[in-house]
Amino acid sequence: MVNVRRQVFLGGASGTTTWRKTIAIPILEAAGVTYFDPQLPPGAWTEECQAAEMKAKSEADVLLFVINEETRGVASIAEASFYLGTRRALALVVVDIGENAVIEGERLQAKERKDLNRGRIFVRTMAEDRGVPVFADVERASRYAVQLAQAAAGQLTVGKINAVLNEIEIGAGAFSVEQIVDGFLLHLSSEESDVDDGVRRVFAGREWFIGPSATESEIVRTAFKAVVTWQEHEARDRFQFRGARPFSAHLDVDDLVELYDRQRRTRGAT
Repeated sequence: MVNVRRQVFLGGASGTTTWRKTIAIPILEAAGVTYFDPQLPPGAWTEECQAAEMKAKSEADVLLFVINEETRGVASIAEASFYLGTRRALALVVVDIGENAVIEGERLQAKERKDLNRGRIFVRTMAEDRGVPVFADVERASRYAVQLAQAAAGQLTVGKINAVLNEIEIGAGAFSVEQIVDGFLLHLSSEESDVDDGVRRVFAGREWFIGPSATESEIVRTAFKAVVTWQEHEARDRFQFRGARPFSAHLDVDDLVELYDRQRRTRGAT
């Protein structure tokens, strides 16, 4: 299990690859940058490992993903694309699979190579659109990850916000964080019974802004406000008077204005 937040998550090609141990980790350790290595010996993976990996990934300041000629996996391509979309700090290695590529003792067929390389083209294109450099070797990407980690040391990041949120207990419900151009957006979601049909569904609350220089206290207070607002919303939806929900949070504001005007006219007439 992960007990402390690590600055860099080492994602991407695993299996029998050695790029972490021989290249990335020595560079990170020499720079004094902490890291999480998810690579395990064959057969050692458990569901608990998956939970620890996801936690480390969400808290890391930097994600180093290596998608090179040693892997045929598509999960890393999907993950890298997702994190590019959420604008996480990324150090990327993307290398095409060559014609005579052999991965774990198996020569890849032309059709599979084309499909895998198509995914790599997509990642490169998306990275270019997001202004994220793509490297062809692990060494340069690792040194770039060090730069990103050092730059993030004095800045608020998704990882740092998640580290704070992970210490909050709210019972049902879960927080998520999205980075935007001028800060971050905090989301709260929870599985609840629908007040109309009783079916349990996952509902999402409104977005809450967290500024780029927010303190730990401000993050916690924002999270608290999100929870209080959620609970008030639930109370408004479930409170009934004569079979109606007069304080429902879903009442249309224009209808409320019309009701107010009608009542005002009625009072004026009397």
